[in-house]
Parts: sequence; structure tokens; C-alpha cells
Amino acid sequence: MDDAVNSTANDTMQCTQELQMDDIYKYGLIFAYGVVGILSLVGNLVVVLIVICRREMRTATNIFISSVSVADLVITLFSLWASPLAYYYRHWYFGEAMCYLVYMVQGASLMWAPLALAAIAVDRYLLVANPFRQQLTPCSCLMVIVAIWAGGFMVLSPIFTHLRYYDWGPCHKYCIEQWDPQFNRLYYGVFVLFIRSFLPLTVISWCHYRIASILSSQNSKLQKHRSTTTIGASLDIRRKQRLQKLLLSMVLIFAVSSLPMDIFNVYQDVELNFKFNLYPQRIIDVLYYFSHWLAMTGTLLNPLIYAWWNDNFRRQIKLIFQEIRGVRQPPFHSSLHEKSRTEKNHDRVTEQQIVLHCADGEDESNDIQI
Repeated sequence: MDDAVNSTANDTMQCTQELQMDDIYKYGLIFAYGVVGILSLVGNLVVVLIVICRREMRTATNIFISSVSVADLVITLFSLWASPLAYYYRHWYFGEAMCYLVYMVQGASLMWAPLALAAIAVDRYLLVANPFRQQLTPCSCLMVIVAIWAGGFMVLSPIFTHLRYYDWGPCHKYCIEQWDPQFNRLYYGVFVLFIRSFLPLTVISWCHYRIASILSSQNSKLQKHRSTTTIGASLDIRRKQRLQKLLLSMVLIFAVSSLPMDIFNVYQDVELNFKFNLYPQRIIDVLYYFSHWLAMTGTLLNPLIYAWWNDNFRRQIKLIFQEIRGVRQPPFHSSLHEKSRTEKNHDRVTEQQIVLHCADGEDESNDIQI
């Protein structure tokens, strides 16, 4: 009887060996993760719905941006809650299927966002460097996105082959990576860091540097030859520069939010392989939650950047909220007034065209050829 009681007590003790932290710290984490999760879910869902439901928003850049939002949604649904809970309880309570699903999906989605940002940068550079180049069609964008997603799963496939789920009782369920030899995990972690961070940031930095140089050169030429015909071109350059600031903000958010988590993962692999403890475990726990939460905030900030910088997104968001609130369309007399004003403008333009045509009436055949 005493042995049974002791065995039960030991199992209970091991089941309750979660991370030790103060209540204020625990509830602060719950609040911080909850705010990021709710706002990220709503914001990214709005971005995706706008691109899907509004035909005029289906440009190449917006389709790529919506793919980043899809990746952020996947991260919010799978990684936002599962990873910190597993770290806190020191056990995996979500079942074998979720073990493989969470690790693969969250890993691949963390690859999709930087690669999609790199694809946006390359597309914008080619468009600015060669403005007469045919733009990517929505179908071509989807093919690039599918290739990025497939590439992300391929890069993460070694994790799937080395991932193990162990169920040794109610208090002993684990979802862990097992590498043999252990150094392979460190090599693979450095490889993922290169593919996920260093390579995309290098491509993005070079593309945006070239875009800024080209736009600056074009703007200087327009300033030297200032005329009414160059006003439209100058406005187009400013629009491109504004879009570039938006994209650079996205890249900066990605770098600031994700690099600490990447560095932390590599540090853990180094610590595991070389058997040293540079920091006490309590500091490691704080660093983990800070870097993980910071990585999750990147999923929240991206849609806020779209709403702040992009006039079209902001306009579409207002229209959606008006439709949700049931705001009525303008009255019928307002539509008639707007229509009559448009017709007057059209008549004015037509009269100017008639005058110009009469002035050149002596050479009508040449006018038709032009």
C-alpha cells in the first residue's frame, strides 16, 4: 500500500514539474500572447480576405503580401500557443499527430514569410529596372508561392525524419528531435538559419539598394527637365518610393522579430553539443519566452504596416467595415448629381477635342495616322 502511494506521489510530482515562475510573470505572458494572437488572427485574416474578395487588389505584390499573411496565420494557429505551453509544462500533451503537425507546419511557415519577402523584392526590382517588362500574372504569382511552400517543406523534411513522439504514461509524453550524431542537429540549425535569414535578407537588401538607386537617378533626371509631362512620372516615382518604404518596413520587422529566436535556437544546439551552461536555467527560460513572443509579434505588425502605408488597403478596410455596419449607399439624387457632373466633364473634354480637331482640319489624314 505504501509503495503504491509513493508511486502515485512520484507520478504526481513529475506531472507537476512545470516551469517555476511568479504569478505576475505567468499572467503577463498569457496577456501578451493573447493580445498578439487575437490581433494577428484578425489583421491577417482581413488582409487575405481583401486580396481574395477585391479583384482590383489582386496585383503581384498584394498576392505575395497575402501569402505572407497566410504564413502568419499558420504561425498564429499552430506555434503561438503550442510551443510556449510545451516549454512550460516540459511535456507534450497534444497527441502524436499534433507533434508532427505542429513542428512541420510551424517550421515551414517560418520559412515561407522571408522567402515570400525575397520574391517581392526581386519582382519589384525587375519592375523598376525594366518598367516595360510584363508583370507577373496572378497565376504566375500562385506558382511562385506554391514553389516557396514546397521548398519550405523540403528544407524542413530532416526534422520530420528525426522527430520522435514518446508516450510513457500520463506524465511522460514527449515530442523531441533525436539526431545521431548530435552534431548533425547543430549543422542543420546553422543551415536553416542561412536559408531562412541570411539568404533572404541578402537578396532583399541588394534588391532594395538597387531600387533606391534607380528611383533616385530617375528623380534627379526629372528635376533637371521639369515640365508638365514629367509631373505624372514624378508622382509615379513617389508612389514607388512609398511602396518601397512599406516593403522595407516589413523586412525590418522580420529581421528584428525573428533573428533573436534563430540565434537562441542555434545557441541551444551549441550548448547541447558542447555540454556547457553559459547562463542559469532561469535566464534561459526568460530568453526563450522573450525571443518567441518577439517572433510572434512579427505576425501582428505586418497587417498594421499594410493598413498604415498602403492607401488601397486602408480604403478597402474602411469599405469592409462600412459593409459590416450596413452603411447605406449614397442617395439616388447624389448619384444623379455625380453622374451629371461627370457628364459635364466629359462634354468639356469633348468640346476641347472638337476645337483641336477643327484647328487641324486641313490635314485630317495625317491626324488619323497619328
